[in-house]
Amino acid sequence: MAAETLSAKGQQTRLAIEQAARKLFAERGFHGTTLADITSAAGKSPAVFYRYFTDKEDLLAALAQSFLHDVVEPSGLSVPLAESPDDREFFTSVVTGYWNMFKQNIGIMIAVAQLAATQRRFAAVQNEFRRFGMDIVAASVRRAQEQGYGLELNPEHTAAAIALLFENFTTVFVGRSGLGMELSDEDAIATLSTIWKKTLYGF
Repeated sequence: MAAETLSAKGQQTRLAIEQAARKLFAERGFHGTTLADITSAAGKSPAVFYRYFTDKEDLLAALAQSFLHDVVEPSGLSVPLAESPDDREFFTSVVTGYWNMFKQNIGIMIAVAQLAATQRRFAAVQNEFRRFGMDIVAASVRRAQEQGYGLELNPEHTAAAIALLFENFTTVFVGRSGLGMELSDEDAIATLSTIWKKTLYGF
């Protein structure tokens, strides 16, 4: 049932289910979370769940679309480009926003990535996430080229490479990496910012 057609009580109930799922997906993973876990955490019955969602995947799809359209897309509208090759603030601020957005929604991001391998609808959502990042990086490449740097770079190819590097790095280190390497948020952001800036400007 579409959220906009619900009564105030219905919206509260749906929101409680979504908040419970978001928290549990982050803590236990999508596959480690059952419908019973979600309804129990939300204080609702399984019968109530099915008034709003057909199954757990339908719930994840709703969470992913909400995240994409309410958080990801609006954040891209206000991103300025680097003023000069020395504008470290641009890279740091954009990466900080990306990192925090990913961290706060880690359960959704990882679940979408897992299901994207086998389900077209989640692959489509994942590609929308990726396109958001790629568009910003491609614009930053073009800005650097206007300033006389990175002229050998193909903006679209470079954007895909950097966006996918960010995605995989963030997925591993926001979650439990298992690599025996601990990175603070500050170190992770500095690493990604430096890689991005040096790719464009060489320093």
